[in-house]
Order: sequence, then C-alpha cells, then structure tokens
Amino acid sequence: MVEVQFPFILIKTKLGLSLMDRVGRMRFSKKIGFISMILMPLMGVVMIYFLIEGINNMLNYPSVSRAVRELGPRINISLPGINPYLPLVYGWIALLLGMVIHEFSHGAQARARGIEVKSTGIIFFLILPIGAFAEVDEKQLEEAELRKASMVLSAGPVSNIITAFATLIIFVLIISSLKPVADGMLVLGLAPNGTAYQAGMRHGDIIIGVNEESTPNWNSFVKAVGKALKEDENITFKVFRNGFSNYTFVLSKNLSALEIMSIIPLKDVLENYSSVLTRSPIEAITIYLMIPTIPFPWVYERIPFSEPLQNYYTSIVFGKDYHYFVNLFFWTWFINFNLGVFNALPLYPLDGGIAFKIFCRKKFSNSMSIKTINRIVYAVNIILFTLVISIIVIPYIIQ
Repeated sequence: MVEVQFPFILIKTKLGLSLMDRVGRMRFSKKIGFISMILMPLMGVVMIYFLIEGINNMLNYPSVSRAVRELGPRINISLPGINPYLPLVYGWIALLLGMVIHEFSHGAQARARGIEVKSTGIIFFLILPIGAFAEVDEKQLEEAELRKASMVLSAGPVSNIITAFATLIIFVLIISSLKPVADGMLVLGLAPNGTAYQAGMRHGDIIIGVNEESTPNWNSFVKAVGKALKEDENITFKVFRNGFSNYTFVLSKNLSALEIMSIIPLKDVLENYSSVLTRSPIEAITIYLMIPTIPFPWVYERIPFSEPLQNYYTSIVFGKDYHYFVNLFFWTWFINFNLGVFNALPLYPLDGGIAFKIFCRKKFSNSMSIKTINRIVYAVNIILFTLVISIIVIPYIIQ
C-alpha cells in the first residue's frame, strides 16, 4: 500500500513480518532485549555528553565555532547528497542499512513480546528514501508492561550500536593491513618560487632520504635535515616518484628557502591512526568519528584513507583498491553510531523520548498526577531540544 503525506511517501508492505516472527521466537532475542533495555539509557547519556561538550567547545574556543560555520548549515542534515560531506553511494548504503536494521529490530522485539507489527516499509521524501519503519501497534505498546515496552523501543538504537562496533572492528582490521607505498615524507604543498620546486620536486613526491640517511618518519627527517644545516652543507633529497630520483639544492640557514608548504609523515599517520584503539578507547571513538571528507588539513592529514592520502597507501590484502572497503565500513560505522546514540536521546518523538514518557507514566502514576508527569516529560524535552538547537545555531552567533 502506498500512503502519500506530501512531501512524504510511505510504501507499506507485509514483507518481512514472518521473518520478524521467526527472529522474535529465537532464544537470543530475549537476551538482546534485556541488554538493550540497559544500554539505551547509557547511550542517551553519551549523546547528551556529546551535545554539552560540543556547546562548551564552541563557547570557549571561537576557532571551533568558526570551523563549524565554514562547513555550512547543511553539515547538520545527515542525508547524503544534502550534507556535502556524506558521500552519495557509501552514505546511502550505510544509511539504508542502518534504518533497515533499526526498524527490523523494533519489529522482532515486538513480536518476541507478543506485540503486533502491522506493516513494514520505506519512507520517501519525494523520490528520496529517507527512512524505514516497522509499524508497531502503538496501543499495545503503551499498554504493555514497562519492561516489554522498554525492550521494544531500545532494540532499534542498540542494534545500530552493535552494527556500528561490528563494522568498526572490520574497519580497523583493514586499516591495520595498510602500508605506505614508500616510507617517507609526502609533499602536499610546494611554492613555485621555492628552491625545492625549482630543483624539480613536485606535489605528491615522497622524501625517503636526506643526505644518504633514510627518513621513514618525522623524527628521522627532522634529525637528518638538522644535521645538514648544522654542517652547513648542501642537502640532497632522495625522492620516490614512481621510481627513485635525486634532487640536490642548497638551503639557506632558515628552512623557508625550501618553500615546502606541507609535508606528511606517511608511516606516522598510519601508525597513529591504526593504534589509537590500543592507547585509549575513548580517544579512538573521537578519532574514528572524524569525517575524512572535511576540507581541513588538521582533519584529512590525520586520516590515511582521506582523498589527499589514500593513493599513497596500499593493503597487503586488498591492494590499491582497499579504499572501497575502508570507506564502506567507515561510513557504516559512522552512520550507525550516530543513528544509535541520537535515537537514544530521551527526546520525543525519538525512541528514547517515547521510552522516557512511558517510563514516567508507568513508574510515577501512583504517586503523581498525569499533569505533573507530563510537565516533567515536557521539561526534559525542552531542555534537550534547546541543547540540539544550540549546537546548530551557536556557530553563527559566536564570531
């Protein structure tokens, strides 16, 4: 059945209902439901922390607000093709996968708890698919025991988080299979009037040696250049460019004569990115949520599969085509994580908001009037809505 609520189009079907029944009857469904009920409030707390921390950074560090402002307001719309930094193909694959998993999990948990699922389907904005749904009987859900209702509502966000971390593991494994095409310093920027450019060096060259000393990382490069300057001798760069070439030119005492605007230690970037999970899981989450398409050097120069760097690495498993797999799993991780924690917010009409409303009504109905309970729910919604709006508008207020 097609239902039009312009500009939204809902395509409803019975497909998938029998599969939800079968999955709901499986033993692990009950265990997953119990775990989900515990995890969703924690996920909501994580999202609230992200909101408060983001607002705090914008208020205390004007450079953060300036950076967000430069990205433009569309950064807040998580739809590939509208958000300029979400890739169209990878983004839609990840988003549709996340929505299907989310809604299927709601339906399977509903059937596991004896609650009817009327239909499933896809939501279109005009011709653009923007969501999926499992039409759980709302009346049965509200009348169900708190425990059952909580399990049904929490299943969607938690299934997204499970999917996110499963794909993150695969993503990290692929990253760990990478190696630079050459151990050295990638040249990303040269001034045409500098001695390096005039001697023949070009964008994309990899400096693998300085005066017969290899420079596989930043420390070795700095040490070799420092030694050459100290001895007041000519400096020879050994450069990898589809083979090996030598460029020799004289440096003055200050390095500005080179006019090398940007150099990236390929090995260091890869090691720092792939090993962050072992150093600090919390830092790793932050690093692995960095969007590789953001046009800031301090972002893309730290991500080995970003567009400027991806061609300078290869995988021992997938070869030079590794970036197709890395991007697919990265965006699946990224979108599912954000879907999960955002939907866990106790903000109506998100899953967390509906669960919070049902929780308050069932827990406090004997000690409070329905009017007081509604006021508490409204107050929490207003506070959270204010946080969400603040993180969007603050960059355009703080100059």
